[in-house]
Amino acid sequence: MLFPFGLLHEFDKLNDGVGGFMHGNMIWLVVPCSVAVSWMYTSLEQVGESTENPFEGGANDVPISTLCSIIERDLKEMLGEHADDPSRQTIIAL
Repeated sequence: MLFPFGLLHEFDKLNDGVGGFMHGNMIWLVVPCSVAVSWMYTSLEQVGESTENPFEGGANDVPISTLCSIIERDLKEMLGEHADDPSRQTIIAL
């Protein structure tokens, strides 16, 4: 809440180096700058919360059950056992 007030002095210093219609009005840029920085931190917080636990089973999580079944199938093939996966079996038409 106090962030825009902290930027007032810094944007007031910019008035010395600016000419034209913005001379004396640079302080108004505090509002969009504060909104942009606040939005960035809020978005970063939301991304952090959504990736906190990658094994919950959400849409963007690690598909751990799929990875485990693939590893199990590959290990069975390496041992020479038949996989129970019906998609790997061939169908012979009579």
